[in-house]
Amino acid sequence: MASVGHHASQLGRTGVSPLSTEIKRKLVHISMVAFALLIGRVPPWAICLCCALALINNLFVLPLITGRSLERDLDRQRGFALGIVLYPAVLLLLSLIFYRAQVFLAVGWGAMAIGDGFAGLMGARFGRLPVPWRPEKSMTGSFAFVAFGSLGTLFLLYCLPEDARLGLSLMGWVFPVVCAMVFAAWAETLPGLIDDNLAVPLTASLVSWLAASAHQPTLPPDWLWGACLVILLVIGSIASRKIDFWGGLVGGLLAACVFLGSGLAGLSVLFTFFVLGSTASSFGKRAKAAAGLAQENEGRRSIRHALANGGFSAMCGVTVWLAAMPSEWGQVMLAASLASATADTLSSELGNVYGRRYVNILTFKQEQRGLDGVISLEGSLFGVLGALIVGLVWLAWTGNLKSAGVIAAAGIIGNLVDSVLGATIQRTGAMSNDSVNFANTASAGLAALFILI
Repeated sequence: MASVGHHASQLGRTGVSPLSTEIKRKLVHISMVAFALLIGRVPPWAICLCCALALINNLFVLPLITGRSLERDLDRQRGFALGIVLYPAVLLLLSLIFYRAQVFLAVGWGAMAIGDGFAGLMGARFGRLPVPWRPEKSMTGSFAFVAFGSLGTLFLLYCLPEDARLGLSLMGWVFPVVCAMVFAAWAETLPGLIDDNLAVPLTASLVSWLAASAHQPTLPPDWLWGACLVILLVIGSIASRKIDFWGGLVGGLLAACVFLGSGLAGLSVLFTFFVLGSTASSFGKRAKAAAGLAQENEGRRSIRHALANGGFSAMCGVTVWLAAMPSEWGQVMLAASLASATADTLSSELGNVYGRRYVNILTFKQEQRGLDGVISLEGSLFGVLGALIVGLVWLAWTGNLKSAGVIAAAGIIGNLVDSVLGATIQRTGAMSNDSVNFANTASAGLAALFILI
């Protein structure tokens, strides 16, 4: 289930060999890919339902059946296994993103189950040469990822109905699958990610989709205006010291993806988030600094901030541009994720300044301001206002009141998810602030999708 590093450690405190536990984990991890054979044989909604049921099973049923024997020591300490939960969660996400072409879900599944699974097994047994930027990973594991992942995923696609393969022959899938495994193996070695079970399948599915898409996307008719605005946004954000140089460039790339999928409307929503967020961060700097709540580097954003807040919206933009998702769905998900990012920024930054009473979002017991999962009435209202402003900006551009309402509502939901994650998983150290920010934007996007369908 949960992805495993390329190296095994010594005997754990329980007296059970971690290697044998990891092998059991990996065998279960790999075997679950058999359920991917349902793709093309049952309706897409049934695949989504199966993934949702698997998520519920891994959260509540599996720990009882296995006696938590598949969990690592760290999993037991924090009370749940992050990787085991993320496994079906990311499959549910991909089944929705690629609802019309769930073969790309199969590619992501193959990368996660087969590629990453064999990388752990082979790396633990034969790994000698470390990856330069991630010494705990081995080159042997990475090569095994690409080789076994490619062969296993191609065999999986061969077993799917021809219609599910989008009319491409098995040879036509070789290039997309190999590209997907190479990039996914690289993503698996990157430091600072939430979990391999999130990064690997997302990377593999998106890369294979880009490589296999028969749709030839064209630039929007107002692409020149969009390009100029993106350039001005990058120059302005770097010059104003709101973001560092590399963060500004990555932010510009994300903005371009947003524009490609949603045009000037989406770019306006992104600009709204940037302006409101930067302004809110500037309020009460001295008070926040005195309370130890000021952001690091004087609030100057970097690459990780850009990806955490804008990564999901960029994914939605590219998805719509390549016509793999209905434009209405993707564009509303995009705007909803930015509404959530806006709501989160305003509620935390302004809530820490103007809040009067701070409570834990789950227990409603008074706690110290600034702690993860602690909210105030004033901050929550600022968050609602931020989501509403984003909805109004979307309404001004599109005239679609229904979509604007969905965007605002989903933004509020995403902000609540952020606080709940902060009060639970983030406090255990399993998620960083950046990973929680990405999760809240993704939650808002998925909430918008569920409301629409």
